[in-house]
Amino acid sequence: MEMLMTGLARSNLVVAAGTAVSRLTGLARIVVFGVIIGQTALADAFDSANNSPNAIYELLIGGVLSASLVSLFSQFVERDEYEHVGTKSTDAIISVAVIALFVITALAVVFSPAIFHLFSLNPAQGVDVETFRSVGTAITRIVVLQIFFYGLSALTSALLNARKLFFTAAWSPAIANLVTIAIFCVIPLRYPNGQFDIAFANDQQGVIWLLALGTTLGIATMAIIQVAAVIRHGMSFSFSPKFSHPAVRKLLTLSMWTLGYVAANQVALVVIKNLASPGSGGVDAYAKAFVLLQLPHGLLAVSIATTFVPELARMFHRGDHSAFSTTMSNGIHLTALLTIPAALGLWVLATPIVGVLFQHGNFSAQATTTTARALSGLALGLAGFSLYLFVLRGFYARNDTKTPFFLNLFENALNIIFAIILVGRHGVFGLGIAFSLAYLISAAVALIALERTEVDINISQLLGNIVRIVAAGGVMVLAVLVATSAIDGDAGIAALSRVIVGVVVGGAAYLVALRVFGESTLRDYLSSNTTRSSR
Repeated sequence: MEMLMTGLARSNLVVAAGTAVSRLTGLARIVVFGVIIGQTALADAFDSANNSPNAIYELLIGGVLSASLVSLFSQFVERDEYEHVGTKSTDAIISVAVIALFVITALAVVFSPAIFHLFSLNPAQGVDVETFRSVGTAITRIVVLQIFFYGLSALTSALLNARKLFFTAAWSPAIANLVTIAIFCVIPLRYPNGQFDIAFANDQQGVIWLLALGTTLGIATMAIIQVAAVIRHGMSFSFSPKFSHPAVRKLLTLSMWTLGYVAANQVALVVIKNLASPGSGGVDAYAKAFVLLQLPHGLLAVSIATTFVPELARMFHRGDHSAFSTTMSNGIHLTALLTIPAALGLWVLATPIVGVLFQHGNFSAQATTTTARALSGLALGLAGFSLYLFVLRGFYARNDTKTPFFLNLFENALNIIFAIILVGRHGVFGLGIAFSLAYLISAAVALIALERTEVDINISQLLGNIVRIVAAGGVMVLAVLVATSAIDGDAGIAALSRVIVGVVVGGAAYLVALRVFGESTLRDYLSSNTTRSSR
């Protein structure tokens, strides 16, 4: 088990490094967009349109692929190693998935007007609804092409991850972001005197094409890089679209509940986007805040999950329930250890973080305030969000997709109810708080549900660990508040100083507090990787 954890530590660092670069370039992408476009009706139209391929992909096929592919491909690898079977199963799944992706993408192009209309049911007062929907629909027609490339990327990353080849899938999104940034930068060069509001984009269709092609070509580049990696590692493929193949039927059987899971997510997404009043800038504020939330989640939690899940799937396939329980417990503990301080740090430094990143060019001080309010609400739920998703990966590794469906139905219902209650008085901050409450409650429920299976995660011990982690996080927050109290300003050098001082002082205070409170897991984890690396 020690060797396994050391191997996972090394894999985590590979994934974490790639994910960090990918997330940072993703952050740079939205910063560039904010500087050029600002927080306007055009920004809301673009966000709603660009969100549509993600929503459709996840609803119709992404959930099917992401929920079970790594688990199934990991099992196929096990059987290939010992029984020399499984390749035909992989061929059948990939062939059927590619056909489905092509058909769904074509239909999405045809129904683009209806798709964008769904994301703009509640436009803000004062916005020209006809122009808003005209621009949004034009962007949607182009960006829905991303559906095919998202699917291709999911297939290839699952193939690579199942064989413990994490590098390409972790690093290729960074290239995609750089492609998008490069195309976005053409906009002010092409239109040096442009106002870049919704009316200007409606008159100058080139703006629409550059915005839409920027993101679409980025996703296409990511998929092509991953396909090249699959070929480079000698994974042969034969087009074999056998819809009745046992592997295809197994994937569909495992994914039936996942389709319901994803449908619940998309219903909640549409509700939240419309509650944010499309055209007011609220959609853009919430979207930017969520990207900032995804940065620590992707760097910390996703890196852990990406490397743990293939091992969990193999352990379950071998019937090694003890190792499964131990690995699952370690993953949960490590996720909490890293995401709780990140959540508190985002919360206490929300305004200077947004200010130093976005308040440039056409992004105003008011836009900074609105985005920071959304971020402060979302930040409190980061740990719950990350823990919830990691626990669901545990169910998926056990080929259980039914339990995650009901858990997700519960989570989305909570999110919608809290959002409706809170948005009227608190705006985007209320939407953020709704998200946090929903995921914190759902993470606790998911842990209890997992404990009731054969997985022994020792909830009482876990709660004790979390109490120590939260206490250390509280010390960190106090240290940050004291250290930054003399620095005034929410933008520019002042904001940068607050963030740097807060991160350095807060990080040091957290590590010291962990040691004082007897929490040694992080030190042991890093030591195991250092020891292995020195051999």
